[in-house]
Amino acid sequence: MKRDTPARSCDGEKKDHVARQAERVTVLGVAAALLALVALAWCAGTGRWSAADWNTPTQYLDGFYCDIITTLAGMRATADGHCMPFFWKIIPELGAPFDGNWTDFPSIEELQSLFCGALGKAFGLFAGLNLALMVGHLLAAATMFLVARSLDCSPPWAFVAALAYGLAPFIFAQSPHHITVAYVWHIPLFLLVWKWVSTAPGLEFGEPRFFWALGIAFLTGLQNVYYTNIFCQLTLLGAGFLSLRSGSRRPLNAALAVIAAAAAAFTLMNLDTWTFRAVNGPNPGAVVREYKWLEIYGLKLVDLVVPPTTHQFNLFADFAKAHRAAAPLQDEGSYLGIAGLASLGLLVATAISAVVRNRANSIPMEAWQVLWIVLCFSTGGLNAILGSFGFTLFRTGCRYSIVILAIALVYAAQRLTALQKAAAFLTDPATLRIGTATAAIAAVLVILWDQVPQAPTREQTAKIARQIEADREFVARMEAALPPNAMVFQLPIMEFPESPAPGVPPYDHLRPYLYSRQLRFSFGSMKGRPRDQWQQALGKVPFEKAIEEIKGRGFAAITINRNGFPDKGKQFEEKLRGMGFEKPPIDSAAGDLVCIPLEKN
Repeated sequence: MKRDTPARSCDGEKKDHVARQAERVTVLGVAAALLALVALAWCAGTGRWSAADWNTPTQYLDGFYCDIITTLAGMRATADGHCMPFFWKIIPELGAPFDGNWTDFPSIEELQSLFCGALGKAFGLFAGLNLALMVGHLLAAATMFLVARSLDCSPPWAFVAALAYGLAPFIFAQSPHHITVAYVWHIPLFLLVWKWVSTAPGLEFGEPRFFWALGIAFLTGLQNVYYTNIFCQLTLLGAGFLSLRSGSRRPLNAALAVIAAAAAAFTLMNLDTWTFRAVNGPNPGAVVREYKWLEIYGLKLVDLVVPPTTHQFNLFADFAKAHRAAAPLQDEGSYLGIAGLASLGLLVATAISAVVRNRANSIPMEAWQVLWIVLCFSTGGLNAILGSFGFTLFRTGCRYSIVILAIALVYAAQRLTALQKAAAFLTDPATLRIGTATAAIAAVLVILWDQVPQAPTREQTAKIARQIEADREFVARMEAALPPNAMVFQLPIMEFPESPAPGVPPYDHLRPYLYSRQLRFSFGSMKGRPRDQWQQALGKVPFEKAIEEIKGRGFAAITINRNGFPDKGKQFEEKLRGMGFEKPPIDSAAGDLVCIPLEKN
């Protein structure tokens, strides 16, 4: 008997090792299938199948998505080496006759911008942007899967949660114009830190979890400040309540160190702006946040259940269009999806059940987190109260719907895993596997049907391609007609950023810059600096004197965006001809832009 024991022990260890290896292979296979499915779903939802599709953005001149132009301009500037992380952002092709100062506007997501710029340089602006958007979905799904697995969720339910998060309607809604907002892949990592800081014994200095939390916090501080904000809030609240319950400051001190790591990263990414202002003086006009936007774009519970207007089910899409037309306030894509709403419903029901049974200690931590987000960022909530005293930075509270989705999905995955484990004692293993797989597949089909939007039609994609080709050809003709490095003055006169003119979205003047290689443009330097006020002063002097000022500063041509004038700029053209500038104008094939050389025959 004694001789057989080591052999059996060795055999047992081998079997355990084989079982662990098989489990790893299974999990890797599930993860690979997840990423493949997300990629295919993204291609289907955006209609990006052919090379021509990939080289065409999903939006271009739609006013609602106007920020895509500045996103593309940022990619171009980064690809040219003008927007490197930690350095001042000076664009020599913009802000003529000076240069384009972009440093006054805080840019936290500089490493992400560097990534997008590198893709744009390698594959072209539009293909690079499309690839960056798909990568955002893939990263979101991958991180959610890893977090769910680290919290002991079974592979099927981790897969479902990751798919629902990777294909979140919020991410689609922020694409392609708000790519820094659409990169939400790191938010699932918050859930780990919030659990560590709020459950006994909390985080402790020196333990592995503490260093992981520091890393997550630093990574968070390098990205969109909206998400850094909620990360720090719930980290502080969770640790604070644990400290109160335990009567010890140790959990709170460790959490404060984690918040300090996020603050350090935030500081690092702002050094360029702060040093620029230290050298050149403050510029309070660069970033203006009006209070009204805190109410207009606050988080609204109704928007969590209203599907997007691009939903595949026409009844849902029509309902969404009717709601959008009637709603006085706006939203950026808060719909949680059927899977997300079911998960949130499970969380809320569990919390209500605990309250009804007078078991406050049984209320899930996740319910308190969601409640805080709702109280803080809903229209008229705590964030608005702060805004009424002048703190208006976080004006778009509806963006926190993605945090609610992450919390709810992981909670539901954990509960379903617990049910699956409980059923293992009462159900045949084969039957349980089939039942779990069937339920998970059903959830996957619902997610794909519900969360993957209708793709742009062939006509819509072709229209965008024509618009791009018209701009490209327009700029090529300008460069052929004007001297190298010629300066072009742009009308109507507009400030940068976030300052539209009637009929002209705020960044339309950046369109020629996307295609030019040897021209400089008057638009594109940060508003608020005295050196750029001369443009605004031109509107107060007679036309002939204004043209003399423009030509005297060295401009070789004027471009007019016809959409910015009731007469489509005809009066300007006639006056310029009357002053002797009779060279044939260069018209865009789209009919919205015209370039008039400031050269007399």
